[in-house]
This record gives sequence, C-alpha cells and structure tokens, in this order.
Amino acid sequence: MKINYLINKEIKVRDYLLSFYLSKSKIYKLFLDKCISIGDNIINENYILKPNDILTIDYKEKRDYKPEEFNLDILYEDDYFLIINKPKGLIIHDESNSLCNKVSYYYLKNNIDLNIRFAHRLDMDTTGVIIYVKCPLCLAYMNHYIETHEIRRNYVAVVNGIFKNKKGTINLPIGENRHIANKKRVSKTGKEAITHYEVLKDDGKKSLLSILLETGRTHQIRCHMEYIGHPLIGDTLYGDKSNLSNRYLLHSYKVSFIHPITGKKLDIVSKIPEDFILR
Repeated sequence: MKINYLINKEIKVRDYLLSFYLSKSKIYKLFLDKCISIGDNIINENYILKPNDILTIDYKEKRDYKPEEFNLDILYEDDYFLIINKPKGLIIHDESNSLCNKVSYYYLKNNIDLNIRFAHRLDMDTTGVIIYVKCPLCLAYMNHYIETHEIRRNYVAVVNGIFKNKKGTINLPIGENRHIANKKRVSKTGKEAITHYEVLKDDGKKSLLSILLETGRTHQIRCHMEYIGHPLIGDTLYGDKSNLSNRYLLHSYKVSFIHPITGKKLDIVSKIPEDFILR
C-alpha cells in the first residue's frame, strides 16, 4: 500500500528516513525493493528532496492478524495513525479475540493493506486511548518518542484509601515477581519507573487520581499503587480485596504527542467511564 509524505525542507531522502529513527537495515530494504518514489519515478538514497515534494513509499505488506468483526470506537485517524478508545476485556494482541484482530477487520473493510502495528500496550481491563500506527516510518518515530518520554500519557484511576498528600511522585524501580506469575514488584534490581499522581476527588474511602507516566513499565501504575498502600479498586492481583468493581479501574484518559508528519500537537482524549465517577 502506498503512503505519501509531504516534504517541508530540502534534504537527502536517506537523511529524511533516518530523521524518523528508522533502522539502516529497513532503509536499505526499501531502496533495494524499489519502494520509494517521487511521482512515477523510483529514486535512490542520494536523491535530494525539496519543499512541497510528495514522497511516496510503497509498503509491500498485508494484514498480519486474522480479522474479527467489531465496531471500533475511533478517536482519531489519518493516513498515518489509527487511535482507538479501547474497551475493557480485550488484550492488545493474540492469535484471536484481541484488539489487533478487531483492527485487522477495520483495515479489511477499508482496503488498508498494511501490518497491524501498536505503539504501546494497555492491560486487558485497562480502557481508553491506544495508538495504532499505519506505517513503519511513523512507528520508528513513535518508538523513539516513547523511549525519550516525549509522549505524555495521562491516566485516571480509582484506588483504595485517602491520601494525606494530594500530589506526589513515585520513583521506584519495577522488576519481576519470582513468586507470582504475571505480577510485577518494586525491586532494587528492576528498571526505572516514575509515576506522578494527583488526587482529583475522594469520598472518604476511595480516591480518584490523575496519573502521568514518565516511564512505561508493565503494570507500572498497578504495582506502584499497591506498594504505597493504595491498590486500584477491582485489582485483585495487586491486593484489592473489595467487590466494588468486577475489573480494576484504570483508564488511559489522554495521549499527547507531536505528529511526526504535520508537526502539529495532537491531544487525544477519551471520556472517563461512568464507573470511575465518585458521587
């Protein structure tokens, strides 16, 4: 499938591709397979792009997940991104019954012949904003964004207990839990993990938090909240023994980043679910 890129400055085409942090091996293959053109002319890596040129890359791909019928809740879409409001109860990728299978069905309906690529993950019962990326060029850039913490990811969560301090930062490394499968723990030998939180409201027993992730470790919010004595409501894996919810209450509320093609800031917001609202 062909995707177009509007050029905004004079630059050698190879340097343009490198500016997206695309690997040299992938760049080499694009030129080897004659995938890059201006108009009807195939170009080589030394071609000088000029402002307002339309660079076309023909990604010779196909959908790599089995399509499964589903009505996606789309928050934003263009030629480069598909950003979805993820429902609860779906894992991101698997052979079947995953969000990737549902995205594959959407691609099939809309004649989008590309691999299914997600920029980040959400746990099965975490709801809200998740980014799918249509082209390898933008995926490489988004991976760099995430590694350098240039994507802002805001969550809301409902947790047990009341906070003495209404704002705080948890800077504690997270590693594997050798005793419980699929569970993480705070560990001196773990990877850096930084979570910022602010109390939005409480009802005397539980608190609604706004959370900003500075890093993106697996189960980071759930693990950190358990460690400070405020496990998420409904999160039985991380210590909540109440029956107030049949799932843990964690929602990806907003994702903000600079669009790598247009240069414009995107703020993608998903409405907070009703079961998060403290009366």
